[in-house]
Formats: sequence, structure tokens, C-alpha cells
Amino acid sequence: MPARPVGKLARRELGRDDIAMNHNSVSTETRELVASAANRLLAAGANPEQLALSTPARRLLGLFPLSSSFKKAGEGFLLGALVVTTQGDVFEPGLIIRASLKVLPGHQAQSAQERLELRRKLLAAKFPEDSAVLIDPRPLPIDDLDQLAEENGPLVLRQIVIDGIPTQQLLVRWMSTASDSALRPLEDYLNERVELAITGIAEA
Repeated sequence: MPARPVGKLARRELGRDDIAMNHNSVSTETRELVASAANRLLAAGANPEQLALSTPARRLLGLFPLSSSFKKAGEGFLLGALVVTTQGDVFEPGLIIRASLKVLPGHQAQSAQERLELRRKLLAAKFPEDSAVLIDPRPLPIDDLDQLAEENGPLVLRQIVIDGIPTQQLLVRWMSTASDSALRPLEDYLNERVELAITGIAEA
């Protein structure tokens, strides 16, 4: 029996037009779920992480050298393996850096100096002082179920069996080494992470 796509049309036979409609429905439902999680955090007083895209060194007008830098790309909330936004977008986190020039005593290793240089560039790009910045987060293709089925990152589409019926479901790889058998349903994962974050805010 072929697997049936997730969503409201999953319980009946699907024609080509139905499948296209169902893909759109799943994308809409997923974005609503993600946006809801982000908005719950915002309402609870959580501070969003800043999203940054790196820009390589280049020459202005072909003559004047410009060093590599960063540009702002919005805000999101880091929930373990995923970053979610109030617009319903989902990202793989990327490198996490705090935009601050504070250096702990004794931290003079090469890696610490490299991070300090990144922090300087983030501050030069007008990121808020002491904000947590996610550098080059990778957008996850929640509008393309076929691509999600080929993903091996933190958000994937996989076939599972529910009540004896093969069904496709969005699942979270909560740690990079987790096998497909250990994946968590997206809705369950987001609810658990949001509740933990809100509890932490209330107890702070």
C-alpha cells in the first residue's frame, strides 16, 4: 500500500490535484504550528535570538576592499535542534555567538580570539550588545515535502504506520546522531520545548 501524505486529505485516495492541494495544506498547517510556538514564547517574555547572514570580503566598485561582515536577517527562537519564527519559518541553528566584547580571564586561545573577532563584527553590524546571534542559520524547506523527504537534518518527512496505515509525518531529529527510529513528531517536540522554556522564564 502506498504511503499517504500527512494532512487533512490523508484518509482517502488522492488524485494529482488532491496531492498538490494536500502539500499546500501541510505547509500551511506546519507554518501555523511553528508560528504558534514562537508567539507563545514571545507572549511569555522570551528574548528571541538574532539571525545573521555572513557577507564575504569583497571590493566596492571593484576598487575598495571591504572585509567580511554580517547583515541582519530577522529574529527567531532557538528550541534545541530548531529555530522558529513568528512568520512560521524554521531553521537549522548554525553557529551561536554572543554579540559582546566581554572575554573571560585566561581565554586567550586561538579559538577564543577568533570568536572575539566575530563578536566585533556583529557589533559593527549593529546587532544589540549582549544579544545571542545565530550565524548563517539554514532555512528548512517546509514548503517542499519532496525535499523534506530527502532531508537528513533536524526536520524530516518520514513514513510511519498509524493504526496500520502507512502515513508520512514531519519528525524532528533532536540530536544530530539520532537515528530515524528515535525521531520525535514536530508538534510534540515544539510543545515540549516551549513548555520547558516558559517554565524556565517563570522560575527566573
